[in-house]
Amino acid sequence: MSKKLRCGAEHCYNNVNNFCIANVIHVGGTDAYTSPETACNTFVEKTDIRGTSHFINRNLLGGFRQLFSHQTVEMAPRVDCDAENCTYNVNKICGAEYVEIHGENATTSEKTQCETFR
Repeated sequence: MSKKLRCGAEHCYNNVNNFCIANVIHVGGTDAYTSPETACNTFVEKTDIRGTSHFINRNLLGGFRQLFSHQTVEMAPRVDCDAENCTYNVNKICGAEYVEIHGENATTSEKTQCETFR
């Protein structure tokens, strides 16, 4: 399923100009009832030495396309979702057409959240 993505986790290794270039995004929050109870478990701080081990999960072509767009760009990442109470969660896959992750000053995944959660 094609999705539009927007990422506000500025300090994430996968964030390029507010777009996520990971191939697979994992949203956590099994028992979440609100957006702040979720987290982007794909988040890796840019300064984290382990960031290079996540290179294989990068969607480089999609990221390159997003660099030249002023808005979101359709990509085809898989968004895995553990937030069982979210209306978009269908068998642990996000069914939303637009996914937005917040975490402006996040340095860990726990400080991020899925704003699309409903």
